[in-house]
Amino acid sequence: MAISLIAKPQTVTPAYNEIKYIYDSTNKNEDGFKYIFDIYDSTPTKIAEYRVLPKLDGYGEVDLSRLLQNYVSFDFDETLTTEQDATGSYYQYEVRVGEEYVVTYDYTSNLTQNGNFVQINLTSQPFSVGDQVIVTDDGLNPSFNGLFTVTESNANDFTVNFLWSQIVDPTEDGNVAYADNRKSVTRDIVTVSSVYVFNGAVPFGLFPSYDYTDYELTVNTDLPLATIPSEFNATVDQDIFINYMNNGTTGFIKFQNDSGYIGQKAVASTGLITQASVGPNNFGSLTTVLGTPPLVDDDMTYYNIWFANSGGTQISEQYRITIDRRCKINDYEICFLDRLGAIGSFAFQLRDKLTGTLNKEVYNQNIAGSVSANEWTYGTTAQGRRNIYPSIEETIELHTNWMTEDEASYFTELVTSPQTWIKIDGVYYSCIVEDRGYEKERQRNRNLIRKTIKVKRSVQDRING
Repeated sequence: MAISLIAKPQTVTPAYNEIKYIYDSTNKNEDGFKYIFDIYDSTPTKIAEYRVLPKLDGYGEVDLSRLLQNYVSFDFDETLTTEQDATGSYYQYEVRVGEEYVVTYDYTSNLTQNGNFVQINLTSQPFSVGDQVIVTDDGLNPSFNGLFTVTESNANDFTVNFLWSQIVDPTEDGNVAYADNRKSVTRDIVTVSSVYVFNGAVPFGLFPSYDYTDYELTVNTDLPLATIPSEFNATVDQDIFINYMNNGTTGFIKFQNDSGYIGQKAVASTGLITQASVGPNNFGSLTTVLGTPPLVDDDMTYYNIWFANSGGTQISEQYRITIDRRCKINDYEICFLDRLGAIGSFAFQLRDKLTGTLNKEVYNQNIAGSVSANEWTYGTTAQGRRNIYPSIEETIELHTNWMTEDEASYFTELVTSPQTWIKIDGVYYSCIVEDRGYEKERQRNRNLIRKTIKVKRSVQDRING
């Protein structure tokens, strides 16, 4: 038997794109053939098993994306000012490929006599006393075809309840199989280990060119595992969390502002993905490498960030965060899960509008009343119709300041993100973006780009009574 690889995903692949394993087997034409895909976690503990019929081309194919999506989530700790192993953002798994089919055992050695019955001789054989078998003779023993019972079994031979006296030619070949068509199962013929998924979804048009080595952090052009633009405007109150696929590489997140100050914070996480807080509001405490702190003050304009190894060598592309000091009417920020699993954010500095909706149920209840002087009556405060389960649902309409075309494109990820949090007076609340459509503006068509969205808190405000 032999199982050979036709196609498999990359070592690190986004969980929300197709994750297809395709294999071929030399036994694919056997009766009842199926491929067996056993999926394990890193322990290893089996988490799933698939029995797959061959396609028209004979290949076995399984897509693990729906399974593995259940094992990734996201990492968002609004208090984080250092770095952390982003354990919720990735998952290690293992794939073991086997097969099953109805096995027919060919016998070419001479039939022999065992008492009054026929003994079939094989190099090795699986049958036990009492098993029902189907024997097919190649032609010269016409009676030796059909259903028989095993009466004796040894390592290299077994005997069936067919009279030896009816054998015409004991040199004739044939084959034998279980009567119930039970299958021979062989697992773990091929194993694919140390493969990962992360909580990303690469757009359809870009997935064919996705290459996980672009994020491996080996050279200074490698990318963070985030879709934030390489030049991004952020207010001094914004929090930003960038993921790096350091895969065990320890080192530093480096910060350098336009005044020449360089600071760093250590990265000790040795998992696949590290999440680092890098926003103007949450970059945390830095160890000074060069110049005079702080990183962000009233005189600076921007700072660059990058990943460096333990020797200080830059092993990722530099990203620039420019401090947005435009006048703010309101102080809202929304953090969101971007398409590669990092946590980006946008500020909404212009005027807001808050509207509320009261949700309630009304029902008609019996008026109990009272009896006075043998007469039934009720007071004027008696309740007939009554409100129950009242709750308030507030919608906030928010407006951004002017932004670049790259920022406007990134903003669509906020609108479409499944996980969003709004910061109100310094406190984050889970929220739902109400907008179901968006427009990707181009600066060649519109010099100034500004965005408006409507959001609701994800938890309704209950009313007493």
